[in-house]
Amino acid sequence: MRVTPLGAGQHVGRSCVLLEIAGRQVLLDCGVAVAVPEERRYPELAAVDVSKLDLVILSHFHLDHAGALPYLTEVLGYNGPLLMTHPTRAIAPIILREYLQLRYRKREEARYDLEMIDACFERARCIQLEERVEVGEISVTAYYAGHVLGAVMVLVEAGGLSALYTGDFTTVPDHHLSAARLPLGLRPDVMITETTCCTTVRSSKRLKEYELCCKVQDCLEKGGKVLVPVLMMGRSQEMCMIFEEHWARAQLAYPIFVIKGTAQKAQVFFRLFAAWGSQQVRGSTKPFDFPHVRFVDTEEVLAGTTPAVVLAGPAMLDGGSSLELFKALAPDSKNLVVIPGYCLPGTVGNLVQAKTRKIQLDDKEIHVRCEVETVVHSDHADSRGISELISQAAPKQVVLVHGGESLMKTFLPIVKKRLRVPCHSPAVGEAVELPTEESIKVVPPPPVLDSVLASGPVAATFTGLLKRQRDTFELHARSAEGLERCGMKMQRVRFRHRCVLPAEKFRKAVSALGSRRGISDEWSGSGEAFELDLGSLCCQVQPQGGNVGLTVLWDSAAEQEAELVELLKMLGVET
Repeated sequence: MRVTPLGAGQHVGRSCVLLEIAGRQVLLDCGVAVAVPEERRYPELAAVDVSKLDLVILSHFHLDHAGALPYLTEVLGYNGPLLMTHPTRAIAPIILREYLQLRYRKREEARYDLEMIDACFERARCIQLEERVEVGEISVTAYYAGHVLGAVMVLVEAGGLSALYTGDFTTVPDHHLSAARLPLGLRPDVMITETTCCTTVRSSKRLKEYELCCKVQDCLEKGGKVLVPVLMMGRSQEMCMIFEEHWARAQLAYPIFVIKGTAQKAQVFFRLFAAWGSQQVRGSTKPFDFPHVRFVDTEEVLAGTTPAVVLAGPAMLDGGSSLELFKALAPDSKNLVVIPGYCLPGTVGNLVQAKTRKIQLDDKEIHVRCEVETVVHSDHADSRGISELISQAAPKQVVLVHGGESLMKTFLPIVKKRLRVPCHSPAVGEAVELPTEESIKVVPPPPVLDSVLASGPVAATFTGLLKRQRDTFELHARSAEGLERCGMKMQRVRFRHRCVLPAEKFRKAVSALGSRRGISDEWSGSGEAFELDLGSLCCQVQPQGGNVGLTVLWDSAAEQEAELVELLKMLGVET
């Protein structure tokens, strides 16, 4: 088995992993990186022969996991099986279209167009949670990952080997989604896990949320506005639930503005796929019904003077409504900007998190006088969560992806020494060869089995048939019973050989074998034809003076018998 990151190797972004398992090639995710030069934006797909890919699996709809998929299918020409969940199939095209439109507005080139997005996702096959799907000789089972709506971890099995790919996951439930869950006893040969927050250990989530809401309330009471840049598909619903809960508890009436567009579509999908939600969502008669939330345009927020909370995307302030609002609100010290999660280096959000007070944007310098609050609120598992999932899955090997190089160097010894599991953190393009063991169940022929039962272990040699069914192997004896277990029938082939031999040579051959079997070597010299039964061999004899016209008959099943081989050799017959 071999694992090669084509992206997200010792960094976050453009997730794409090539899994080679039992002679099959599976591509796990195909994303893009943002805020990086074009040459590092896409996975290293040139290293893959697309025609040899057996399967592509998408773990969830985020750009860094799905953004390069149309390029793979519509430009590079992959037309094989493509698996994802129903929510991912519904939401990913929307996310990719917005990404493409943002690039168009920035006058940046893209490697695919809007029509290619639709064509790509039309061919997708949707899978259910914990459903085992067969694709040729590969089987795939999806497990709930938390993180975002429709996100899954996948167990890939082929040829008796297995690999668990986590995608992105959370092990702590939040307001709108549950925690990741795996069945006990998976024990895959390898676990490929994300490590975004692998060195972070988080404190009480509820306490952090309360502290955030108190700071937001304080800003509003002073007449300020609160900008919360978020992923509008998922994270905006979570933040609305947090604020609505605090509003009800503190009896507040301030409006919560959500910029129109993606968030409204998200409401539809989150209600449609409520079964994927948290226990709180599943138990609600009106999930995602927020009394203080209003969907508005960016212009309405900029024109208004009322204190309010504003949720806008994208999350990392790298364009769109959130960046436009940031430019307007950042210079005013009354306002507050809340960054609720991880921002990639190179984005405006990352600069804001670093408390940068002067930011150059479009030939204009923005003075950041507003308050800035970074909330350690991530939809990625922390160090404890990743370690717990590794312990539960009990893999034979671990491969780390989707994390910073320095973070991986810190976390890798934890897996090796504390969890006692061999661990690897390959760079992009670096293949990890994983030693594996294939077990074969041997079904011996009845004579051997009888000997084992009668006298204990014995050494025996037999010709067998290797039966492969899904991910198991069975070795059956080449017998009628063994063939039947393999769904086959015994075919008997009768061989016939005609020749003329000197009578004396034939007599010696028959005498040599016949003496061991009690067969008389006396035969009539009257010239009449006769038949001689030598067990596995039948000889039809026609005396011809000093010679013998001989027809030799035998079954293919008897060709391994030593006496038959010996006699045929004596008669000059080649088998």
